Amino acid sequence: MNKLLAVHVLLGLMAMGIPVNAQVTANPVIVPENDPDVDTLTPQSAHGKFMSYAIAAVGPRSLVVPVFPAALRMINPPDAFPREWRHGMGGFGRNYGNSLASQSALETGRFLTSALLHEDFRYRSSRSRNPVARSFHALAFTFIDRSDTGHRRIALANFAGAASGGFMGNLYLPAGYGNPSHAGTRALIDLGGFAARNMQQEFGPELKTLARKFHLPNSRNPIPEWWVKLDKN
Repeated sequence: MNKLLAVHVLLGLMAMGIPVNAQVTANPVIVPENDPDVDTLTPQSAHGKFMSYAIAAVGPRSLVVPVFPAALRMINPPDAFPREWRHGMGGFGRNYGNSLASQSALETGRFLTSALLHEDFRYRSSRSRNPVARSFHALAFTFIDRSDTGHRRIALANFAGAASGGFMGNLYLPAGYGNPSHAGTRALIDLGGFAARNMQQEFGPELKTLARKFHLPNSRNPIPEWWVKLDKN
């Protein structure tokens, strides 16, 4: 059981690591390394934000990634879950639908907040070479990102997205799980997911180098170009 759980987690991380979300890349601007307050990404247009949202919410990865938390929930279901959520294809479908709905709510809440408040939550890599400093930078970016003008600000979009994803399940989850306490826990997990995503982006180059060192298969992205077209405006 533990080996099967580890396999699902690994596959989930690999799927989430596929670079299909256009929000994480943009045209870089060369700035002095000793000026940490200067933004390193060009401003993102409203169209660019929407395309980033569309890729994350309805792109191919949005249909694949929810498979893994649904499978984990089937492997180790909560004790109080009713039978229809614990067994068979019906149970898997319910758990998959829950993961898909939560993910869609998360991305929608994050996008709408960023659009309304002019927030740019694209990740900016650290310019430090110290792994500890880079780790703190990635974790801090979960709570403080940038405005559309490049200034530091509270990452309200992340908080709104996590809350949207966490409270979405209150509409349909079994009795005892659709309450504010469980929703808050789910929101905290989603917020932790943003931190994990930042860490993956921060140390992505090193992970690729490590994969080549151990001759791991280099899975090329099979997703059509029009799904990952970057906004140039």
